[in-house]
Amino acid sequence: MGGGAPMTAPPPPRDDDDVEGASARAHDQRRTYGDIAASFSLMGWTAFGGPAAHVGLFNKTFVRDAARPWMSQGVFSELLALGQCMPGPTSTQMSFAMGITQRGALGGVLSGGLFQYPGLILMTLGGAGAAEVLVNPGRIFSAFTAGVSVAGAVLVVSAGDSLARSQAKTPTTKALCALSAVVSYYYATAWLFPTLIAFGGCVTVFEAHQREKRAKTLDASASADADADADEVAHLGVKPITGACLIISWLATLITLIVVESNTDYATNKELHWFSTFWRVGSIIFGGGQVVLPLLLSDVVQYETACAARDAVTNACTSYVTAETATSWITEQQFFAGLALAQAMPGPLFNFSAYIGALAARRAGKNVIVGAMCAWFGLFGPGVMLIFAVLPFWGKFRKWKTYKRALPGLNASAVGLVVSAAVSIVLKVIEASPFPKATVCIGLMCAFGSHVVQLPKGALTLIQAPIVIVVGGLLGLLAHAAEAT
Repeated sequence: MGGGAPMTAPPPPRDDDDVEGASARAHDQRRTYGDIAASFSLMGWTAFGGPAAHVGLFNKTFVRDAARPWMSQGVFSELLALGQCMPGPTSTQMSFAMGITQRGALGGVLSGGLFQYPGLILMTLGGAGAAEVLVNPGRIFSAFTAGVSVAGAVLVVSAGDSLARSQAKTPTTKALCALSAVVSYYYATAWLFPTLIAFGGCVTVFEAHQREKRAKTLDASASADADADADEVAHLGVKPITGACLIISWLATLITLIVVESNTDYATNKELHWFSTFWRVGSIIFGGGQVVLPLLLSDVVQYETACAARDAVTNACTSYVTAETATSWITEQQFFAGLALAQAMPGPLFNFSAYIGALAARRAGKNVIVGAMCAWFGLFGPGVMLIFAVLPFWGKFRKWKTYKRALPGLNASAVGLVVSAAVSIVLKVIEASPFPKATVCIGLMCAFGSHVVQLPKGALTLIQAPIVIVVGGLLGLLAHAAEAT
């Protein structure tokens, strides 16, 4: 019949063909700069609720409910783990990473910048205005501040709880989360944070190895690795050599600032000390915005202990009093009021740095914008540099079996740091309140309103966090009125 070539089945595709096809599919799904701008322009003004809420919003908008997903759920989870394992604000690093995977470095600058600037502007204005109100606050304003402070702290607890439920699901990861929370709260040293995260990764690597050894097969691991190979990412941003230069620049800046700061006086070099302090904190903090708060409190509010009373016979001190020193950048009350304000604003919790910088500048008689920029760029700088620097290397090591086995432990331990920070903040807010017992009651009511009450989907859901903050302030006023009668 005819002289045509015989019909034969096509040969099976080669592995490299699969990878190239996956890469091409990822390339076809890239979003334009207009798509990125349209998505993040509104999101920057409506992203309330802290880092856990931001991550959930990203997942819903760009992965789970998107008509054309920007990436797979697996890639999204890996980016989340990567952000938690690096210094810096996780939700901020995620916002940059979402744009980088679509349009490279410029796409990341566009998505991250649009996500950050609303909170930056609002918190800078809040810090500038707070300098006028909070220097000598009255009793009524102190009561309102106590209410909004505990409401803000409750939102931190709610975010920690949500992260723990999503990232610690197995007995091992639950135990790692609890261990990380307990140890980090008890010792509260910066070097311990990355150590706990690394320990968690090692535990799940060992557990996976033992499980595979008992099963005497690596089929499951091989299948997972094949899926990772097929799940390509269109863009990783800068080239590896540029990433390496960014890492070196970050370290060189950190070392230089530490050396220079130690050899200069704060009174005559306030701007340098503001930038240096925030750069140092931003370089050593792991676990997101909540973890940074206790470290910032100890840096910006200094205390000294003095003898309050002495024994008339022995002259030995019988009681001590702790007070803020004159060199404190801001007061403890101003710090917790700003924390509540940051919780009520859209965007990352790290925008709290703009509030501190602006308020510190007003108290020191310096330019408010300069103070806010020193603090804001100092705190955000390390995390943003590192997400751009590490992504090209992540494109390589994300396919390693050891990395995939370590992910559950890395995530669980990082979440434990968030839980520890949340507990620390709540205790400090209660201690600083003019009516501690009533503050606990306000916190319980705000916890119910933020974590149990489910508002109808829509506009109310977006403003639930600000509603909780305002209600907390009003309850603080009621508590003050009740104590005055």
